[in-house]
Amino acid sequence: MVRATVRLNAGGATGPAPPRVRVLLIGSAHPWRMERALQRALRRAGHRALLIDDRRLKRRLGRRLTQEVTRRTARWFRPDFVLLSKCHALDVETVSAVIRGRPNAMWYHDAGWFAEPERPDVKAVIEVGRLADVFFVTGYEEEWRRHGLRAEFLPAAADRHIVPVPPRPEYASEIAFTGTGYDATRAEFLVDLSRHFRVRVWGTRWEPWRDRLDWSGRPVEGEEFAAVCSSSAITLGILPAAMRTATNAASDRTWMTILAGGFYLGPGVPGVAQLLRDGEHCAWYGDFDECVAKAERYLRDPAGRERVRAAGERFVRQHHTYDARIGPLLAREPFVNPLAD
Repeated sequence: MVRATVRLNAGGATGPAPPRVRVLLIGSAHPWRMERALQRALRRAGHRALLIDDRRLKRRLGRRLTQEVTRRTARWFRPDFVLLSKCHALDVETVSAVIRGRPNAMWYHDAGWFAEPERPDVKAVIEVGRLADVFFVTGYEEEWRRHGLRAEFLPAAADRHIVPVPPRPEYASEIAFTGTGYDATRAEFLVDLSRHFRVRVWGTRWEPWRDRLDWSGRPVEGEEFAAVCSSSAITLGILPAAMRTATNAASDRTWMTILAGGFYLGPGVPGVAQLLRDGEHCAWYGDFDECVAKAERYLRDPAGRERVRAAGERFVRQHHTYDARIGPLLAREPFVNPLAD
């Protein structure tokens, strides 16, 4: 085992292969989540990666024992680098002990909650984030810096193992939307869009709109998520109300949808529109009327839609997987946009 400066592991460098390091991740072990996907990417790159699911430990052992088990595991594993997620089941003192003297970073995906710092879950994230060398966030980095965080932009990503699957009639639609029904404005957008196209919705918590939407009644994950994307002419993105002021914030579902074979039509806020090119990798819309117009255009042009979809998949697979994020994470350096001039 080579125990060298982690900065040497930044991806994309020429010359000798970087040393392998031990990376401790703290976050969700769900196979669909960022932390598990990133663990797989680190292992593919030759690193040793151990994931502690702090919330699962808390459910099994209680909060007090979770602190002790986490500290003992970190001492046993002797990580060269610690990557933190939300750490909701850990005390600030525990996180401080785990990262003390070790290069570390935090990567937070719920960027839009910067405006509610008094919410208990957001307050806890800020407290932990202030301990980290770098607080990577998927948008609103300037706003998070006002909370005393060393915030840097790092877009979300997707697992490279997500691939298109053959279309299936039971998942077919003109427009598909996958996500949770927690935002009324997003629901009304879908209701209005359903007056123009066959729209199908997949996810939980859509009960208030079940009579006005073609709702599956359940979420889709893994191969079934890919089947929805591959079987629908268009897979839609909609910003919730909390993200309406977003500039560069994009959900991980953007990247997942494109890797899963979806033609992605999403809200073209300025920063995100610089990560993917309209008409080349996906399609962007500004308001509801433009969303309808773009959908009509691409539904009439299946060949053009497939050209854009395929180019988008190639581009995302090269630049926006978790494998591509290892470099900036371990180096604790800002993201470099591959489309930057």
